[in-house]
Amino acid sequence: MVENELDSTSGVPLYRQIKEILRAEISSGQVNVTRPMTEAQLLERFGVSRAPIRQALRELTDEGYVYRKQGKGTFPIPGHRFDRSPNVPQGGLQAFLSDRGLEASSKVSTPSRAPAPTWLRQRLKLSGPDPLLHFTRLILVEGVPLADAEIFLRCPEDFNPTAKELRVTGSAFALLEKTYGVTLERAEHEAWATPATTAYATRLNVEPGSPLLAIETVFYTTGGVPSGWRIAMHKPDEFKYRFDTLIPPRT
Repeated sequence: MVENELDSTSGVPLYRQIKEILRAEISSGQVNVTRPMTEAQLLERFGVSRAPIRQALRELTDEGYVYRKQGKGTFPIPGHRFDRSPNVPQGGLQAFLSDRGLEASSKVSTPSRAPAPTWLRQRLKLSGPDPLLHFTRLILVEGVPLADAEIFLRCPEDFNPTAKELRVTGSAFALLEKTYGVTLERAEHEAWATPATTAYATRLNVEPGSPLLAIETVFYTTGGVPSGWRIAMHKPDEFKYRFDTLIPPRT
């Protein structure tokens, strides 16, 4: 199939082919963000009826790739979008992005031991100010910051991974499981919107006060032991967190 040409024999609906072509162009910055994407232009380009064009634009709008300006038309929003599925394992975001063909990398601070503050001792049900393993991880895509995380882990005293080991594996829990057989059982999340502090603005390359998506996580290992805490800040226009909700049967 020639690039940007529709294939009527592929079995893929025309609207989906159009959507994927436009999404790739928007994400890679090939489009002029000041020029509206009109139905007339797309009809002429793809040679289809209005129905698949409208469906493609509707889904691109829902997914945040374009926006409609009253009386002006539909405009593209440049940049990548990342839809994190609930099936992505904890610590697996970097690998997930790489599997999608993106150049994902991370910067990890030198791990150190730090006493747990009172509020964190309560969250992790610690009886005393036991030192926790502490480090930060900045995830980048195509060299652009996407998410900035701070992590505290409750782990054996002789567990002292290097920044390189944490960067390569993408997950401290993967190292814990390999070394000690400690298995991550579940994780609880809380999410909210918050303005970027000066520190987060610098690390994520946004303006101070810009909206960020904060996701706080408590990790539980086998037996329901609360063994770790993480706060991660994400650019909300580039990151979507998807989750499932179980509906109990009616009685």
